[in-house]
Order: sequence, then structure tokens, then C-alpha cells
Amino acid sequence: MHDMKTACSVIAAVSLLALRGESAAHEDGLLYEADRAVKGEVSVVGVSHAFPDGRIDWLFDPTAKKGPFNPEWTWQLNRMYFWSALAEACSATGDEKYARAFVRQFSDWFAQTGGVPPERNFNRVGSPWRTIEEGHRLAYSWDAAWRAFSKSPSFCGKAREDFAKSAHAQARHLLAHSTNYNWLLIEMSGAYVFALDFPEFPDAEEIRREALSRFYAAASRQLCPDGQHNEVSLDYHSVFYYTAAKICLRAMEAGRGGELPEGFLGLLERGAEGPLAQITPNFSFPCFNDSSSFCASNIFGTAAKMFPSRADFLWAATEGRKGTPPAGKTASRFLPYSGIAVMRSGWDRDATYLAFDVGPTGANHVHQDKLSFTFWKGGEELVFDDGGGQYEQSALRGYATSGYDHSTLLVDGLAQNRRSPCVCERPIDAGWRSDEKEDFAFGVYDQGFGPKELRLARHRREIRFDKAADEFSVADIVESVDGREHSYTLLFQIDSTNVVLSADGRTLSADFGRGRKWVLAMALPEGATPEIVSGRLKPTPAGWFFGRIGAAPDVRPATTLFVKFPPMKSLNAHTRLRAMPAGAAMGLTSGSPAKRLSSNTCLASSGEAELAAKLPAIFAQSAAHYRAINVVAMPLMNSGDAKEAVPHGYKPHGERRVPHEQ
Repeated sequence: MHDMKTACSVIAAVSLLALRGESAAHEDGLLYEADRAVKGEVSVVGVSHAFPDGRIDWLFDPTAKKGPFNPEWTWQLNRMYFWSALAEACSATGDEKYARAFVRQFSDWFAQTGGVPPERNFNRVGSPWRTIEEGHRLAYSWDAAWRAFSKSPSFCGKAREDFAKSAHAQARHLLAHSTNYNWLLIEMSGAYVFALDFPEFPDAEEIRREALSRFYAAASRQLCPDGQHNEVSLDYHSVFYYTAAKICLRAMEAGRGGELPEGFLGLLERGAEGPLAQITPNFSFPCFNDSSSFCASNIFGTAAKMFPSRADFLWAATEGRKGTPPAGKTASRFLPYSGIAVMRSGWDRDATYLAFDVGPTGANHVHQDKLSFTFWKGGEELVFDDGGGQYEQSALRGYATSGYDHSTLLVDGLAQNRRSPCVCERPIDAGWRSDEKEDFAFGVYDQGFGPKELRLARHRREIRFDKAADEFSVADIVESVDGREHSYTLLFQIDSTNVVLSADGRTLSADFGRGRKWVLAMALPEGATPEIVSGRLKPTPAGWFFGRIGAAPDVRPATTLFVKFPPMKSLNAHTRLRAMPAGAAMGLTSGSPAKRLSSNTCLASSGEAELAAKLPAIFAQSAAHYRAINVVAMPLMNSGDAKEAVPHGYKPHGERRVPHEQ
């Protein structure tokens, strides 16, 4: 049994320091963000905007005027994340300008929104009252502002009264209109923190106890026995972790740690073990379902402090500088409820790593990606899952959540489309085994293809990792289920545009550019016709990496490898993949690179010159994470091949969520 008092004391002792930063560099960055906020300069879902005279229009959305339209912009503006920077800056410097800016922005918000949530249509597009935003701000930005500014002479009178009035109304609103999935965790953490911040309200104890009860029940349901959140996204797993840790910390600070359920700390420890099993060689995570790239320390910085006896948590938090790697017969892991098989050569930074998805859709934020995989060598992702980018309304967003943007199977040009199972109540039989010589797992997809969810074929994929050869073998066994012949196409998503096929089409190599240590080498199946497509938008998208790093867009041309087979009833195809030191793999191929064109020329050839002109600005938003793009012009699929040129079902029918959840 965990000692709740001791654990809460440990996290409390370190968390405020962590929040305020431990270096001058952090303080400089903090003051920069706070000064931007004073001037009304904000960045939301990767889109920046400067409000004139620092006066924020809380109902504004710049993406409505200059697309692609993303309703998350207005919603997430109303999380007031930058108030936390104002609060920290005021506490660090004592400068009242930060308090005055907060009061001005809050007063404008109260005047524009009425300050009290409505009873209807609060989750609509453009609303400042979406319940996930109410939970976010009460738990984080409003909590930080109240704690920092409550004694400020600038925060008094009507503004102070309106703040308390609105916070109370939102907490009551959250209890009356709570939802599900990760939203519920955010909603209840916000209501709980409100009750601790404002104990003077007569119903504060009722709100606190009810919010804690609902949070713990939801968190217990949502965390799978294997330590993965049931949305099967490490991004949303982090929501589980942050909200649970926030409640633990604030309860202890308020002297109410004893109110936490006995199993609360056990959830937090198990909730760190799931991500630990999936950690990549560069100390991040695979981006299954809706997810973004983020550092493992975001979770393990807290986990290591809450559980100081866990040397493996400390190892993950410090990126191997301290602590010890996870123990076990091998470094490979299988999560039997979320269905993620992780094969790796070791825990070192140059390890070979593959994560294979054989599990359920996830309870929410669904991608059509069963049997897809992501392949890393060291810190470089070679065969990718991009995580689906921002929640904008665009063709690329629809593409990124579909089977066409994953390393899956097309049947007659149709991608997989399933609605269930959302979660697994029993362990998945994936034939998992791992020893010093090899790892092995399989998965089966026997559900629908295309928007009509046609039952056309049964696809079994087996992946074997030969550790001595440092090579993966992928076996795809496909059987027609309707007695007819079908055209089967295997897709592989490669994070490079410098991809070369041999003259006979049997081998492929991908060079990932200057500064990269590894190249990808693939031996392709017999009897197949391979095609490589990069940066295509029309007639349908292909060859794109559509992701995000935190909130910053990470959008760039990549390569989709189409491995096509003639019509047949049964297919038994074998593909081998390995990483080799840069420069070595090119010797596997006898072909020559296709003619190189500029990115604008390549994109314009797909009929999208306007977007091509915007790409430099898109890339600049996350310039630190992009590398120079060297687009190779690849042959487009025959637009007359209607079955493949017009893929259907970009909006996965299996996606179930409260509207535009994040």
C-alpha cells in the first residue's frame, strides 16, 4: 500500500519549484511569454495573433478568416493559458503590470461573455463555455491567477467579486453537465481545484467531494490494466496523468490528502508504467490515434518525484542520465489490453524500436490504424505515425486520421473503417513472445473497408524482430471473405522524400537528409508493383506527414509507398525492414533517384499552388523541428484508376467524441 501522506509531501515539495522553473533560462522564457500576454499577443493551436492595444476579443477566431478553419482556436483561447505566465512573472518580479494586465483581460472577458455559463448550447462552435475549457481554466490558469493575484492591489472590488462569482458558477455548471472520456477528468479536476481555492462558499465541500468521487471513478475506468489510458493515445494519457497529479498536489497543500481514495496513488504509478513500456529511444512516444510529439519528462518528471523509489521513472525523467532502465528479461513489452507490441533491441539511445498496433480503436480520438506500426532507429522515426495534426477542418486532417495515412492495407482502393471494439475487457491474444533472439506478435483485421464498411477480406499481419540481424520481417496474409478476387495494396509511410527504388522494384532505400545517422532499407514482396508518392494533394492526398509538436504544426511532404498486387483471392507477402548507417543502404538499389524539383513545383503539379505558396510560413512555425526539404517528384497514381484514385472514408466513422475534443 502506498503511503499517501509521504508521497503527497514529496510531490508538493518539488512541484512548485518545477512549475516556477529551476534556471535563469526558464525565467527569461517565462518573462518573454508574460510580456507577450501583456501586449495581447497569443499563440493558440499553433496560430499566433496580436490583439490591438492588448485588448483581447475572447470570441474572435483568426482561422475563420484565413483557413483552414479550426474551431479549437476560440475554444482554447478561453483556456487563458497565458494567465499562468502572468501569474508566475508577477510572483517572480513583483511587477504589478502583470496583475493589471490580468485584471484588464479578465474584465473584458467577463463583459464579453456575461461571466456565467448558459444552460444550453454551451459546447457549440465559438462558445467560451465548452465544459473542457471550464475545467482547464479552473484547474490551471484561474487557479494560478487566484493564487498569485489575490493579494494584489490591482485585483480588488468588482473584478475580484466577478472572478469568484464566475468560478463558482462554472464549478456548479461542470457538476450539472459533466461529459465523458478525458473531458470528464479535466472537468472534475477543475471543479475540485475551485473548491480548494474558494472554501468560503457554502457548497465548497459538496463540490469538492462530488468532484473527487467522479474523478476517481472515471480515472479507474479509463486506465487499462496494462497502464494505458483507454483512448490509446499517449497525448490523452498525459491528460489523465496531469489531472490526477494536480488533484494529489492540491489536496496535500490544502491539508486534505487524507480524503483521497486509497487506490489513488496506485493509479498514478500504474499510469506511468504504460508510457514507460512505449518510450522511444529519443525519450518520446509513438503517436497512435490523435497525439503529438512530446518529451517523456512531461510525465516522468512528476512520476519520478511522486515515486522516488522507482529508479526506472527517474531514468525516463532524466533521459538516462540518472536512475536505471526498466528491468526485465528483454527490453520489449506488450500491453495486452491496449494492444501495443513494442519490440526493441535495448534501452540505449541507438536502439532499434518498432511499435505495432493490434488493439482496439480506443475509446475516443480514433484513427483507422489497426495493424499499422512505427519504426525507429535511435532518435529517428523512419516509418511513421504522425498523430493526425491539429483538429482543423481540412482534407489533410481527414487524410491523417484515415487508413490512407497509416501503414495498413487497401482492398480495391478502400481503407479499413471500423467502429469497434473501443476497449478490450480481456487480454488480447497476439501470440506475443520475446526472448534474447527474437520478438514476435500478430494481429488480425477482419472488419469493414470503405464508407460502407464492406467485409471484403481478412488481413493477418505478423511482425518478427530478428535481434541478431537487427531486422524486422513483416508478413501480410490476406484472404478474400466474399469469394471474389480483390486488388490488394500495402501502404508504408516513410518520413523522407528522398526515396529510391531499385530497377527491378524489389528493394527500396530512403535517405533522411543531412545530419541524420540512419537510412531505411526495405526488401519488397515478390509479384508486387511499388509506387512512391510524395506531397500529393489531388486527386487525393498521399505522401504527407501531418503532425504537431505540442501545439505547433508539423506539416511536410513525406512518402507513401504503395505496394500493389494484381487481383487475387489470397495474398502472402513478406517485407523486410532494417536501418543502416547513412550512406550504406543506397548500395541495395540499382535504380536512380527521380528528377528533383522544388517543393512548390512538386505541389503545384498536384493542382495546389496556393497551398504550396503558404508552405514556407507553415514550416516556419515549427522551424526548430523541421529539416531542409528535398522533394523528389514521384509518379502519381493513375487518376483513371477510380478504385484507388478516389479513396473513401477520410472521416473515420468509428470516431466518437464530444464535438472537437482536445
